[in-house]
Amino acid sequence: MPLLDKAADELNWMFPTLPWTVRLSWRGQSRPIGRGPERVEMACKTEESLRALAAGDLSRFLDHYVLGDADLNGDMYAFVGARNHVRRDELWRIRWKYQLRYLWTALFPSSVRRKLRAVSSHYDLPNEFILSYLDTRTRAYSCAMWDSPETIGDLSDQTLEDAQHNKFQMALDELQIQPGDRFLDIGCGYGYAVHLAETKYGCRDALGITLSQNQIDEGYSKNLKLLHYKQLPADGSFDKIYTCGMISHLDRSEIEQYYRHVFGLLKSGGKVWFHAIIPPANSAGLTNYTTISGTFSQKYVFPDHFQFPVHVHLKMIEKMGFRVKKIHFRYGHYAKTLRHWYKRYVENLPRTRAMITPVIERAWHLYLTYASVVDGPNSVVKQIVCEKA
Repeated sequence: MPLLDKAADELNWMFPTLPWTVRLSWRGQSRPIGRGPERVEMACKTEESLRALAAGDLSRFLDHYVLGDADLNGDMYAFVGARNHVRRDELWRIRWKYQLRYLWTALFPSSVRRKLRAVSSHYDLPNEFILSYLDTRTRAYSCAMWDSPETIGDLSDQTLEDAQHNKFQMALDELQIQPGDRFLDIGCGYGYAVHLAETKYGCRDALGITLSQNQIDEGYSKNLKLLHYKQLPADGSFDKIYTCGMISHLDRSEIEQYYRHVFGLLKSGGKVWFHAIIPPANSAGLTNYTTISGTFSQKYVFPDHFQFPVHVHLKMIEKMGFRVKKIHFRYGHYAKTLRHWYKRYVENLPRTRAMITPVIERAWHLYLTYASVVDGPNSVVKQIVCEKA
């Protein structure tokens, strides 16, 4: 089959050092990609999905996959792990015609209404579905903090529940929450940080804000509100601010106004804890708007999100007038968290499949496996503690 041969030749050229075999199949015939033990099959069910591979257009192939035009059978980690063996980083860039759809959010900040819609599209999926892969203690939808983050594949050395609790306690201890503080959690999720501030630290004036009604309805505290951060007046009324993961939901053009507004929310002498996943700076200029994986997430998982290298954060933070007190770099924690989430996701699919669409089911297979393999021990969580002079 000439088309099958062409697709196999293209993939073998793109991934020349793949140390395991991915089998590409079409109409009863197959071709090997890579060398070594076979770990996963890319089964094309339509000619269009195979043509995408023959053209070297992996982004279009993934669109066909989530629509059910192709199957990925076997080890999902082997499929996404091929990214580590691409011939050149530039080959992971999507084509210019695809990049145009992200130009607006790259240049202009989202409106509050657009941001509400973007966040709600993910977090207001059926609550039982999302909770099926989160921990039961904190229900945190952000990176946990592990005692042994380097053992990414070991899911028995510590529970996800304990690692997530550690993440919140570490931050609130660092912020030195006091009973008289006015405390704010921006992007609070189900409000565990607010709950912890109220119960363990005795904080009498805590507030969590989110753009998900599900999280308010099922939250840990009555002091959670459906608010965009810009709807809070920047009048310097908060003593302590915690924000975990929310920064990744900002557009590229929104980051400066975000840090400016948080600075305005904080009292003089107040402290803030910024927590976010960050990518390393790269010479190829790859970003969430230009890569196969980043734009897949934009389309199917987290619309309007962006991840900035740490130098971008620090430049903005210092420009606003924050005094940086500490910077923590945490390697491997996000990868290990995703491993736990994916295990729970797969285990619960027989029960939760009816709650979601086939597109979401397929997209989540890629979303929950990708970063834990591609970034692995190099996936970085940055935690920056700042003070307002």
